[in-house]
Amino acid sequence: MATIKDIAKKAQVSPTTVSRVLSYDPTLSVNNETRKKVFAAAEALNYTKYQTKYQYRHNGEQLFVVMWCSAQQEINDVYYFSIRQGIESEAKREGYQVTTIYADESWEPLANGAGVIVVGSNQYGASQLAFLKKLDLPVAFADGDLLGQGFASVTIDTTDAVKHVLDHFAKHGQKEVGILVGDLADQYDKDNLIDFRFQDFKALMTQRGLYRSDHVFVGAFTPDSGYAAIKKAIDEGIKLPSALFVANDAMAIGAVKAFQEAGIQIPDQLSLISFNDTSVAQYAFPTLSTVSVNTNQLGQLAVKVIADLQENGQREPYKITLQTKLILRDSSIN
Repeated sequence: MATIKDIAKKAQVSPTTVSRVLSYDPTLSVNNETRKKVFAAAEALNYTKYQTKYQYRHNGEQLFVVMWCSAQQEINDVYYFSIRQGIESEAKREGYQVTTIYADESWEPLANGAGVIVVGSNQYGASQLAFLKKLDLPVAFADGDLLGQGFASVTIDTTDAVKHVLDHFAKHGQKEVGILVGDLADQYDKDNLIDFRFQDFKALMTQRGLYRSDHVFVGAFTPDSGYAAIKKAIDEGIKLPSALFVANDAMAIGAVKAFQEAGIQIPDQLSLISFNDTSVAQYAFPTLSTVSVNTNQLGQLAVKVIADLQENGQREPYKITLQTKLILRDSSIN
């Protein structure tokens, strides 16, 4: 069984720092990079003692989970469903009672809770953020970085993830890289989409002098929308890129179908890498190369942050950043 010393050695910090980070010591002042290294080392070594520090301390207290999407949209995109599952499993260990509020439902009940976890980030407007700031209780964002606006955040390093995808394509000589991205708005500006994966993609491709707006395709996070977006591009005779980055596995499934119907061979004629590594990725045909995100852990850590802030009421909000991993399968040249 892993020890504090094992984690300290792997993270290259002192055992004291490890102990204080894992116990959420409110008097400890370390940067987010150090916290990230400690949590990553603990996870890699399967160290779980820190997960029970606050077990059942919040018995019966109400924890609200705010979802940016509807219940049906959550079913269509298991990425967010998995985050919520992680939240609920950890909340149960902590003793919280969880209530989920979906899009278009009133936020008024939030004021009566012990804490609020908001799933997503870019989908919320200024008035909603102002409402959250007025709440006299801990608020944490899961899968979004709003630390700069005063909210605790548990997020993933999307810039690093997208860079690994683009570097992999470049390694195989694929410089014409497109993106199939999600957006739920009826009207949108293709060059200014809010999806964080698109923002990183555009910035990195622009730095490399390779960004092309005609290689940006837009769906709505579902297989049907991914299929429709790619089929439309094929039918319109748009010159396709040699590689495609897809913002989630669900849209990738639909895109693959459209390519196959058009006789476009994957990965021989077009390499494809998606995002999330949900259960469908390894059973698709071809199996999907994808960015793996530990969404369950992301949700669990959001609950830990709420518990930490609640235990230490005057503590400043902070951010935990999780790393991703590129999983290579049959849909890309490897």
